Amino acid sequence: MSDAADFVARFADFWRAPAPERLDALLAPNVRLVAPLTPTTEDLAAGKRAFASLLRLAPDLTAEVHGWGPTPDGVLIDFTLDGSVRDVPLRWPAIDRIALRPDGLASERISYFDSAPLVLKALRHPRTWPAFLRSQTRHVG
Repeated sequence: MSDAADFVARFADFWRAPAPERLDALLAPNVRLVAPLTPTTEDLAAGKRAFASLLRLAPDLTAEVHGWGPTPDGVLIDFTLDGSVRDVPLRWPAIDRIALRPDGLASERISYFDSAPLVLKALRHPRTWPAFLRSQTRHVG
């Protein structure tokens, strides 16, 4: 199995039961993580804290991988995230561009998705506002 294929298998496995402590199987200690609606983090510990915050917002969050392709430095992964915030269902497609180190861990992940539908859905459901605001104010420094 190629390094990219192995990483995608571990990525898919992670998203079946995501938990911050399971990120060690995917991410290097000095990983850089970039995604809409979340702060950019520069190491695994900060990434785990940001991910824990995301799971507090949407504790049932999971993802399904639909496809992937190798890149010169890693892999692109096409997947859909599913979860809910205070019983309001959310579902959105994403593409992650992941740079891999020789040991198979990610040194960088940049997630691409349109955040507007998520924000608009949250705005239409006032019961999500407290959780969403808490998740965003944790990042104001």
